[in-house]
Amino acid sequence: MVCKRIIARLDIKGNRLIKGVRFEGVRVIGEPNKIAKQYAAEGADELLYIDAVASLYGRNSISNILKIASNEIYIPITASGGIRSVEDAANLIQSGADKIAINTAALKNPQLIKDLVNTFGSQCIVISIQARKKVGEMNWEAMTEMGREKSGKNVLNWIEEVQELGAGEILLTSIDQDGTLSNPDFELIKFASKVTKIPLIISGGLTNTSDIKKVLKNELVSGIALGGSLHYKKQSITSLKKKLHQDKLNIRNEDNLSKYSKLEKPLNDIKIGIVDYEMGNQQSLFNTLKYLGADVFISKDREILERSNLLALPGVGAFPKGIENLKKLKLDDFIKEKNFEGLPIFGICLGMQMLFKNSTEFATTEGLNLVDGNVKIINNKKIKLPHIGWNKIISTKSNKYSLSNIHQYFVHSYAAYNVNPNEIIYRCDYEKENFIVGIKKENIVGLQFHPERSGISGINLIKEVILDLLNKN
Repeated sequence: MVCKRIIARLDIKGNRLIKGVRFEGVRVIGEPNKIAKQYAAEGADELLYIDAVASLYGRNSISNILKIASNEIYIPITASGGIRSVEDAANLIQSGADKIAINTAALKNPQLIKDLVNTFGSQCIVISIQARKKVGEMNWEAMTEMGREKSGKNVLNWIEEVQELGAGEILLTSIDQDGTLSNPDFELIKFASKVTKIPLIISGGLTNTSDIKKVLKNELVSGIALGGSLHYKKQSITSLKKKLHQDKLNIRNEDNLSKYSKLEKPLNDIKIGIVDYEMGNQQSLFNTLKYLGADVFISKDREILERSNLLALPGVGAFPKGIENLKKLKLDDFIKEKNFEGLPIFGICLGMQMLFKNSTEFATTEGLNLVDGNVKIINNKKIKLPHIGWNKIISTKSNKYSLSNIHQYFVHSYAAYNVNPNEIIYRCDYEKENFIVGIKKENIVGLQFHPERSGISGINLIKEVILDLLNKN
């Protein structure tokens, strides 16, 4: 079962963390990444970085902040603000974001949602909806420019529209309650829940533990984003999670990176080439491997990749675009040739999926065909897709790694089927749907989840996988 997420919301202006009331009268809180590290250490399940003035000035300035964050923080990051094109989104993902959230540009040009989905996959696209209640009505309008401008769109109608366009998640913020430290807009949540079919994140006015529990007990709410209540110390993630556990809510266990000594360099002198196929969050995997002591490099140059002891295929994106890029760069045959010669391959999420024969995402597309199996949508109409958040991985009889029954971070709608049972090492349950999330075939390992974004347990799993593939265990 996917855990309910506690997300730390970080509104950024320039290089400072800010917080306002109803998006106005902002106050400087401090240095964003210092505070983000604190929230991650306390057990935050995700970080949400929002460039609060990007749309106003027509640019995004948080790329450098994201690069620093992903070098120090090993949980998922969503980035928002000033995304007007596929290129803008790609820049943020390559800087360290796992997902991107859009508001103003989507309202002005809904086709952008489809373009982003076709490139990065629905699981990567969050629609941020800033809702303002109309006076005297049970009706909310979607606002643009950080609540400054009216869009003329009814929030509930907009939710239905973005779902049709393929968005993977909705971040719903009540402007009326944002920063008030009072209570959420329960009526907005109630009405939004009736029309939302994809994961729903609630933000605005969440301070009291009793209110937070009430919101999270809504089966259609996947998580909450907390800003002011954390910044002003009205809530602590550690104590909040403890109380939610006591109330029998499914919450991820805390995972403190400080437990893993930086003095340990288990991958020291191992050369790992991350295949740059011009998409995917390469930065977070690069930083994790560096943390483990590897000599790691990101490249699309075959001669440089030839130096590798192991090739890594990271993954954020849509299968057809990923394969298209590998072929364009002539890396598809290179990967197959090197693996035939005995070079180990480690694929994560989309990187794992591309190892199989084919995928039916959008249209049937041939994969690298290094592992028998097909990638298909998780075909269960009773469950909510994408499968986003922290879920437990379960070992099979074929698994030799020590880590099992631990929470790892997932963000996908497609999974592998028709795989040789002897090559399946991990499975996962989601609303009684059991599917494959880990495979090992000779010198190939693929993981559907993101261990590089799953804290200390994920870091340890990456270490085990690489040492095993290189016969160093």
